[in-house]
Amino acid sequence: MIAAAVVAGVLALVPQSVRVDDVRLAAQHLREDHPNLFHDLAPARFDAAVDELADKADSLDDDELLVGLMRLAALPGVRDGHTGIFPLDPGTHRELHAYPIRMYSFSDGVYVVGQAGGSDLLRARLVAVNDRPLAEVLTAVRPVVPHDNDSSLQLRVTTYLNTAEVLHGLHLVPRVGPLRFTFERDGRRFDAELTPLPVRAYASAIGDLVHPLIPQAVSGRVPAYIARRNQALWTTKLASGRVFYLGYNEVRVNTYAASQRLLAAARTKKLRAVVIDVRNNGGGDNRTYRALVNAVAHVGRTKRVVVLISRTTFSAAENFITELELVAHPVFVGEPSGGSPNLYGDTVQTELPASGLMLRVAHIYWELSEPADARLATEPQVPVSLSSSDYFAGRDPVLGAALAAAVPPRLLAARPRFSYDKRRPLALRLGSAQTQDGVVRQSLTFDAGHGRKTAYWTHPDGNGPWPVVLFSPGSDGNAKTQLPDADRLAHRGIAALTVAPPAPLTTCRASADVRAYVNYVVGRRRALDLLPKLRGADTRRVAAVGFSFGAAVSATLAGVDHRLRGAVIQSGRAHLSAPLGAYCHSAKYARAYSAVDPFRFVSRSAPASLLFQNGRRDPISPEGDVNALVRAANGMKEQRWYDAPHELNDQARDERDAWLVQLLAG
Repeated sequence: MIAAAVVAGVLALVPQSVRVDDVRLAAQHLREDHPNLFHDLAPARFDAAVDELADKADSLDDDELLVGLMRLAALPGVRDGHTGIFPLDPGTHRELHAYPIRMYSFSDGVYVVGQAGGSDLLRARLVAVNDRPLAEVLTAVRPVVPHDNDSSLQLRVTTYLNTAEVLHGLHLVPRVGPLRFTFERDGRRFDAELTPLPVRAYASAIGDLVHPLIPQAVSGRVPAYIARRNQALWTTKLASGRVFYLGYNEVRVNTYAASQRLLAAARTKKLRAVVIDVRNNGGGDNRTYRALVNAVAHVGRTKRVVVLISRTTFSAAENFITELELVAHPVFVGEPSGGSPNLYGDTVQTELPASGLMLRVAHIYWELSEPADARLATEPQVPVSLSSSDYFAGRDPVLGAALAAAVPPRLLAARPRFSYDKRRPLALRLGSAQTQDGVVRQSLTFDAGHGRKTAYWTHPDGNGPWPVVLFSPGSDGNAKTQLPDADRLAHRGIAALTVAPPAPLTTCRASADVRAYVNYVVGRRRALDLLPKLRGADTRRVAAVGFSFGAAVSATLAGVDHRLRGAVIQSGRAHLSAPLGAYCHSAKYARAYSAVDPFRFVSRSAPASLLFQNGRRDPISPEGDVNALVRAANGMKEQRWYDAPHELNDQARDERDAWLVQLLAG
């Protein structure tokens, strides 16, 4: 007993290794410098990762420790692309090595866009690394890459893949040194053995580490946004003077002079639109763009505003477009931004002395959008992907789409996408089940893609399987509003899921309200994802029912998600923007909100069957606009009118239930 105590005392006096010190120092700064380290990370998971890495730090080689520290620094998750350890960071004292190529992930694959000391690999598509398929290598690398969202992850992952020590630390290659890469060009595969360069030599040879797209591989005329990427802010006129273009590449310069040029140009009748290009803008200082935001907001009252965004649009550049979205309601063109509308930024730097690495930790939460804005990226209303063939030929399809949106005599609000991250956990939490009169009801919450939502799972007593109806209420509804309808269906052998919509749905701020509508639809798609987790749900027999505002949502859902067998559209109309524009006393609001009018999406509803139910005494849904919605729908459809107000009547509810029973039978 005494001997054991002595041994324990001696061990306690043994100094902790400097490698372990680095792990503990990194953990300390992540906890203390970050304003909310656990916004997307469970504390227990973080503590376990720290302890695991510290316990084995002395048994790891330098590259394994590098990867371990990178993985630890990337744990905070989404909205945290500023927090991490970065291979090309000039503050890192350890000499890391990069292979002599620059890669970019286009819509059709990962290609070489730059090469140090040669040109034979330019425009070649990467297929494998050390005989491992590229997809496998990317999967291994992603957990060490800091990111705000999938766009910034896609941008940065090739840099980590191109770092020799990262590949070695992940056990993807046997050593740091010459390595075989497999490429493809013109349908022919070939191997190339590449020797890594010290990062400083790599930076000097490539010539530009700031911008991911460089002109070396462009065989045609280099597009202006690439050729002039190193100019912080430049302007020109396009489309015969009808478009004022600002190339805004760095949020560091004073924007007053450019804003005055814009205001002067806007005073001419010829000018139709302003196009702001932030595809090359990775951020800077958000105190420098106020004059430009104010000028664009002023010009946006009479001119169209189009903003070009990309995965590079990050940090203060994301702050800039977030503020523009609130005051100028622009049309975004390109690909989802690399930054999040609300994000963590402004890093504190800490050197990890034993490793020679620089740890950066975000210490400010920039909440420039609404507090409830759960978006991870600014999504383009006009999505345009960049292919390798377009880029290498010197074509700029993003600018082309922007000019098409800016110049026509009538600017139709571009259709948003109702996409979402299918990998995001549903995080289902089930409450207790209550049974009454043969009907079972169970409360639940889940991640609806824009925050947790309350819902109720209602079904007949028994084990199922039952067909399912997904309900969507009107603008003042909640998860309980349609429970009486759910009870009616339960008595007829059909289960129902009623889910709370986003709130508020109408603020008379067009950008916020369009986003709320998109979130409503995305929440319904996430609810469909949830069904396999609910006991007794038959996911092969699913329908939707929407009332009023929910009718627009259900019509849209039928067009964008084909898991529905059918839908009942109650008291709906083609143009939801019309009554909302009248309510907000704004024609401009109505034009912007028209981007989500349901007639645009219900045209893709086939093969779902649709039942349209409307009251002839409904002042909110005029007959002409109801008929326009019915005409827009394709596939099997049926229209029924009732001598009823907007709320319909018992006859409509009885016929709805009978129609659903027949639709979902068998």
